[in-house]
Amino acid sequence: MLKNIPNFLTMGNLILGMLALVYTLEGRYHTAISLVFIAMLLDGLDGKLASRLKAGSDLGKQLDSLADLVSFGVTPAVLLYSMFMQQFAPGGVLLALLFPLAGAYRLARFNLCKERGMVFHGLPITIAGGALVSLGFYQDILLGWPIISLTLLLAVLMVSRIPYPALKGSHHDVSIPVFILFYGAVVTFIILLLSWREAIFCLLFLYVATGPLYSLYRLIGRRWRRRERRFAELP
Repeated sequence: MLKNIPNFLTMGNLILGMLALVYTLEGRYHTAISLVFIAMLLDGLDGKLASRLKAGSDLGKQLDSLADLVSFGVTPAVLLYSMFMQQFAPGGVLLALLFPLAGAYRLARFNLCKERGMVFHGLPITIAGGALVSLGFYQDILLGWPIISLTLLLAVLMVSRIPYPALKGSHHDVSIPVFILFYGAVVTFIILLLSWREAIFCLLFLYVATGPLYSLYRLIGRRWRRRERRFAELP
């Protein structure tokens, strides 16, 4: 029975995603956004519990991917279209379709990956979906090109190979803990300074930015180490 708990959480994630979709169609956008955030919590818990209970299975992995596609791919895309993109038809429809397509590709690629350390390749769909729905907090401010640009950015980052810290697993890259420590300090500062909606929005997009920033951090680190080695070899 205990080993089924992760799957129950995954199904809860799917149910919340479907409910958020229904509330979106009814125009209850902020309720839908809140449900997506709760689904994110369940998505984070199911994997951790599966690891603790040693209950990981191929069935659980497939259920998790399907639930994620609905809760963080389809539902955010429909919410985006309903709140922002209807006036841009047919381009708005194409943009709304692009997001779950990118998410589906990201999930399929992740499922085929056998080696999983402390780095994800490409922005996780959970974060991308959460970041997209958090834009709904600023419906009166973010209109037109800002929404289009951010949606395209999130879709591209999902299918990219840019590394993102996974905050778990094991890896020999010592730069990751240092980067995570810095990230944690910034997160703590944001939570203490802002309201919960602003904090969620900032935290999600801060993680979105960590991929490119982490790549830049590693590039600078490699160049610095090469420079140190060259100086060490000088007579």
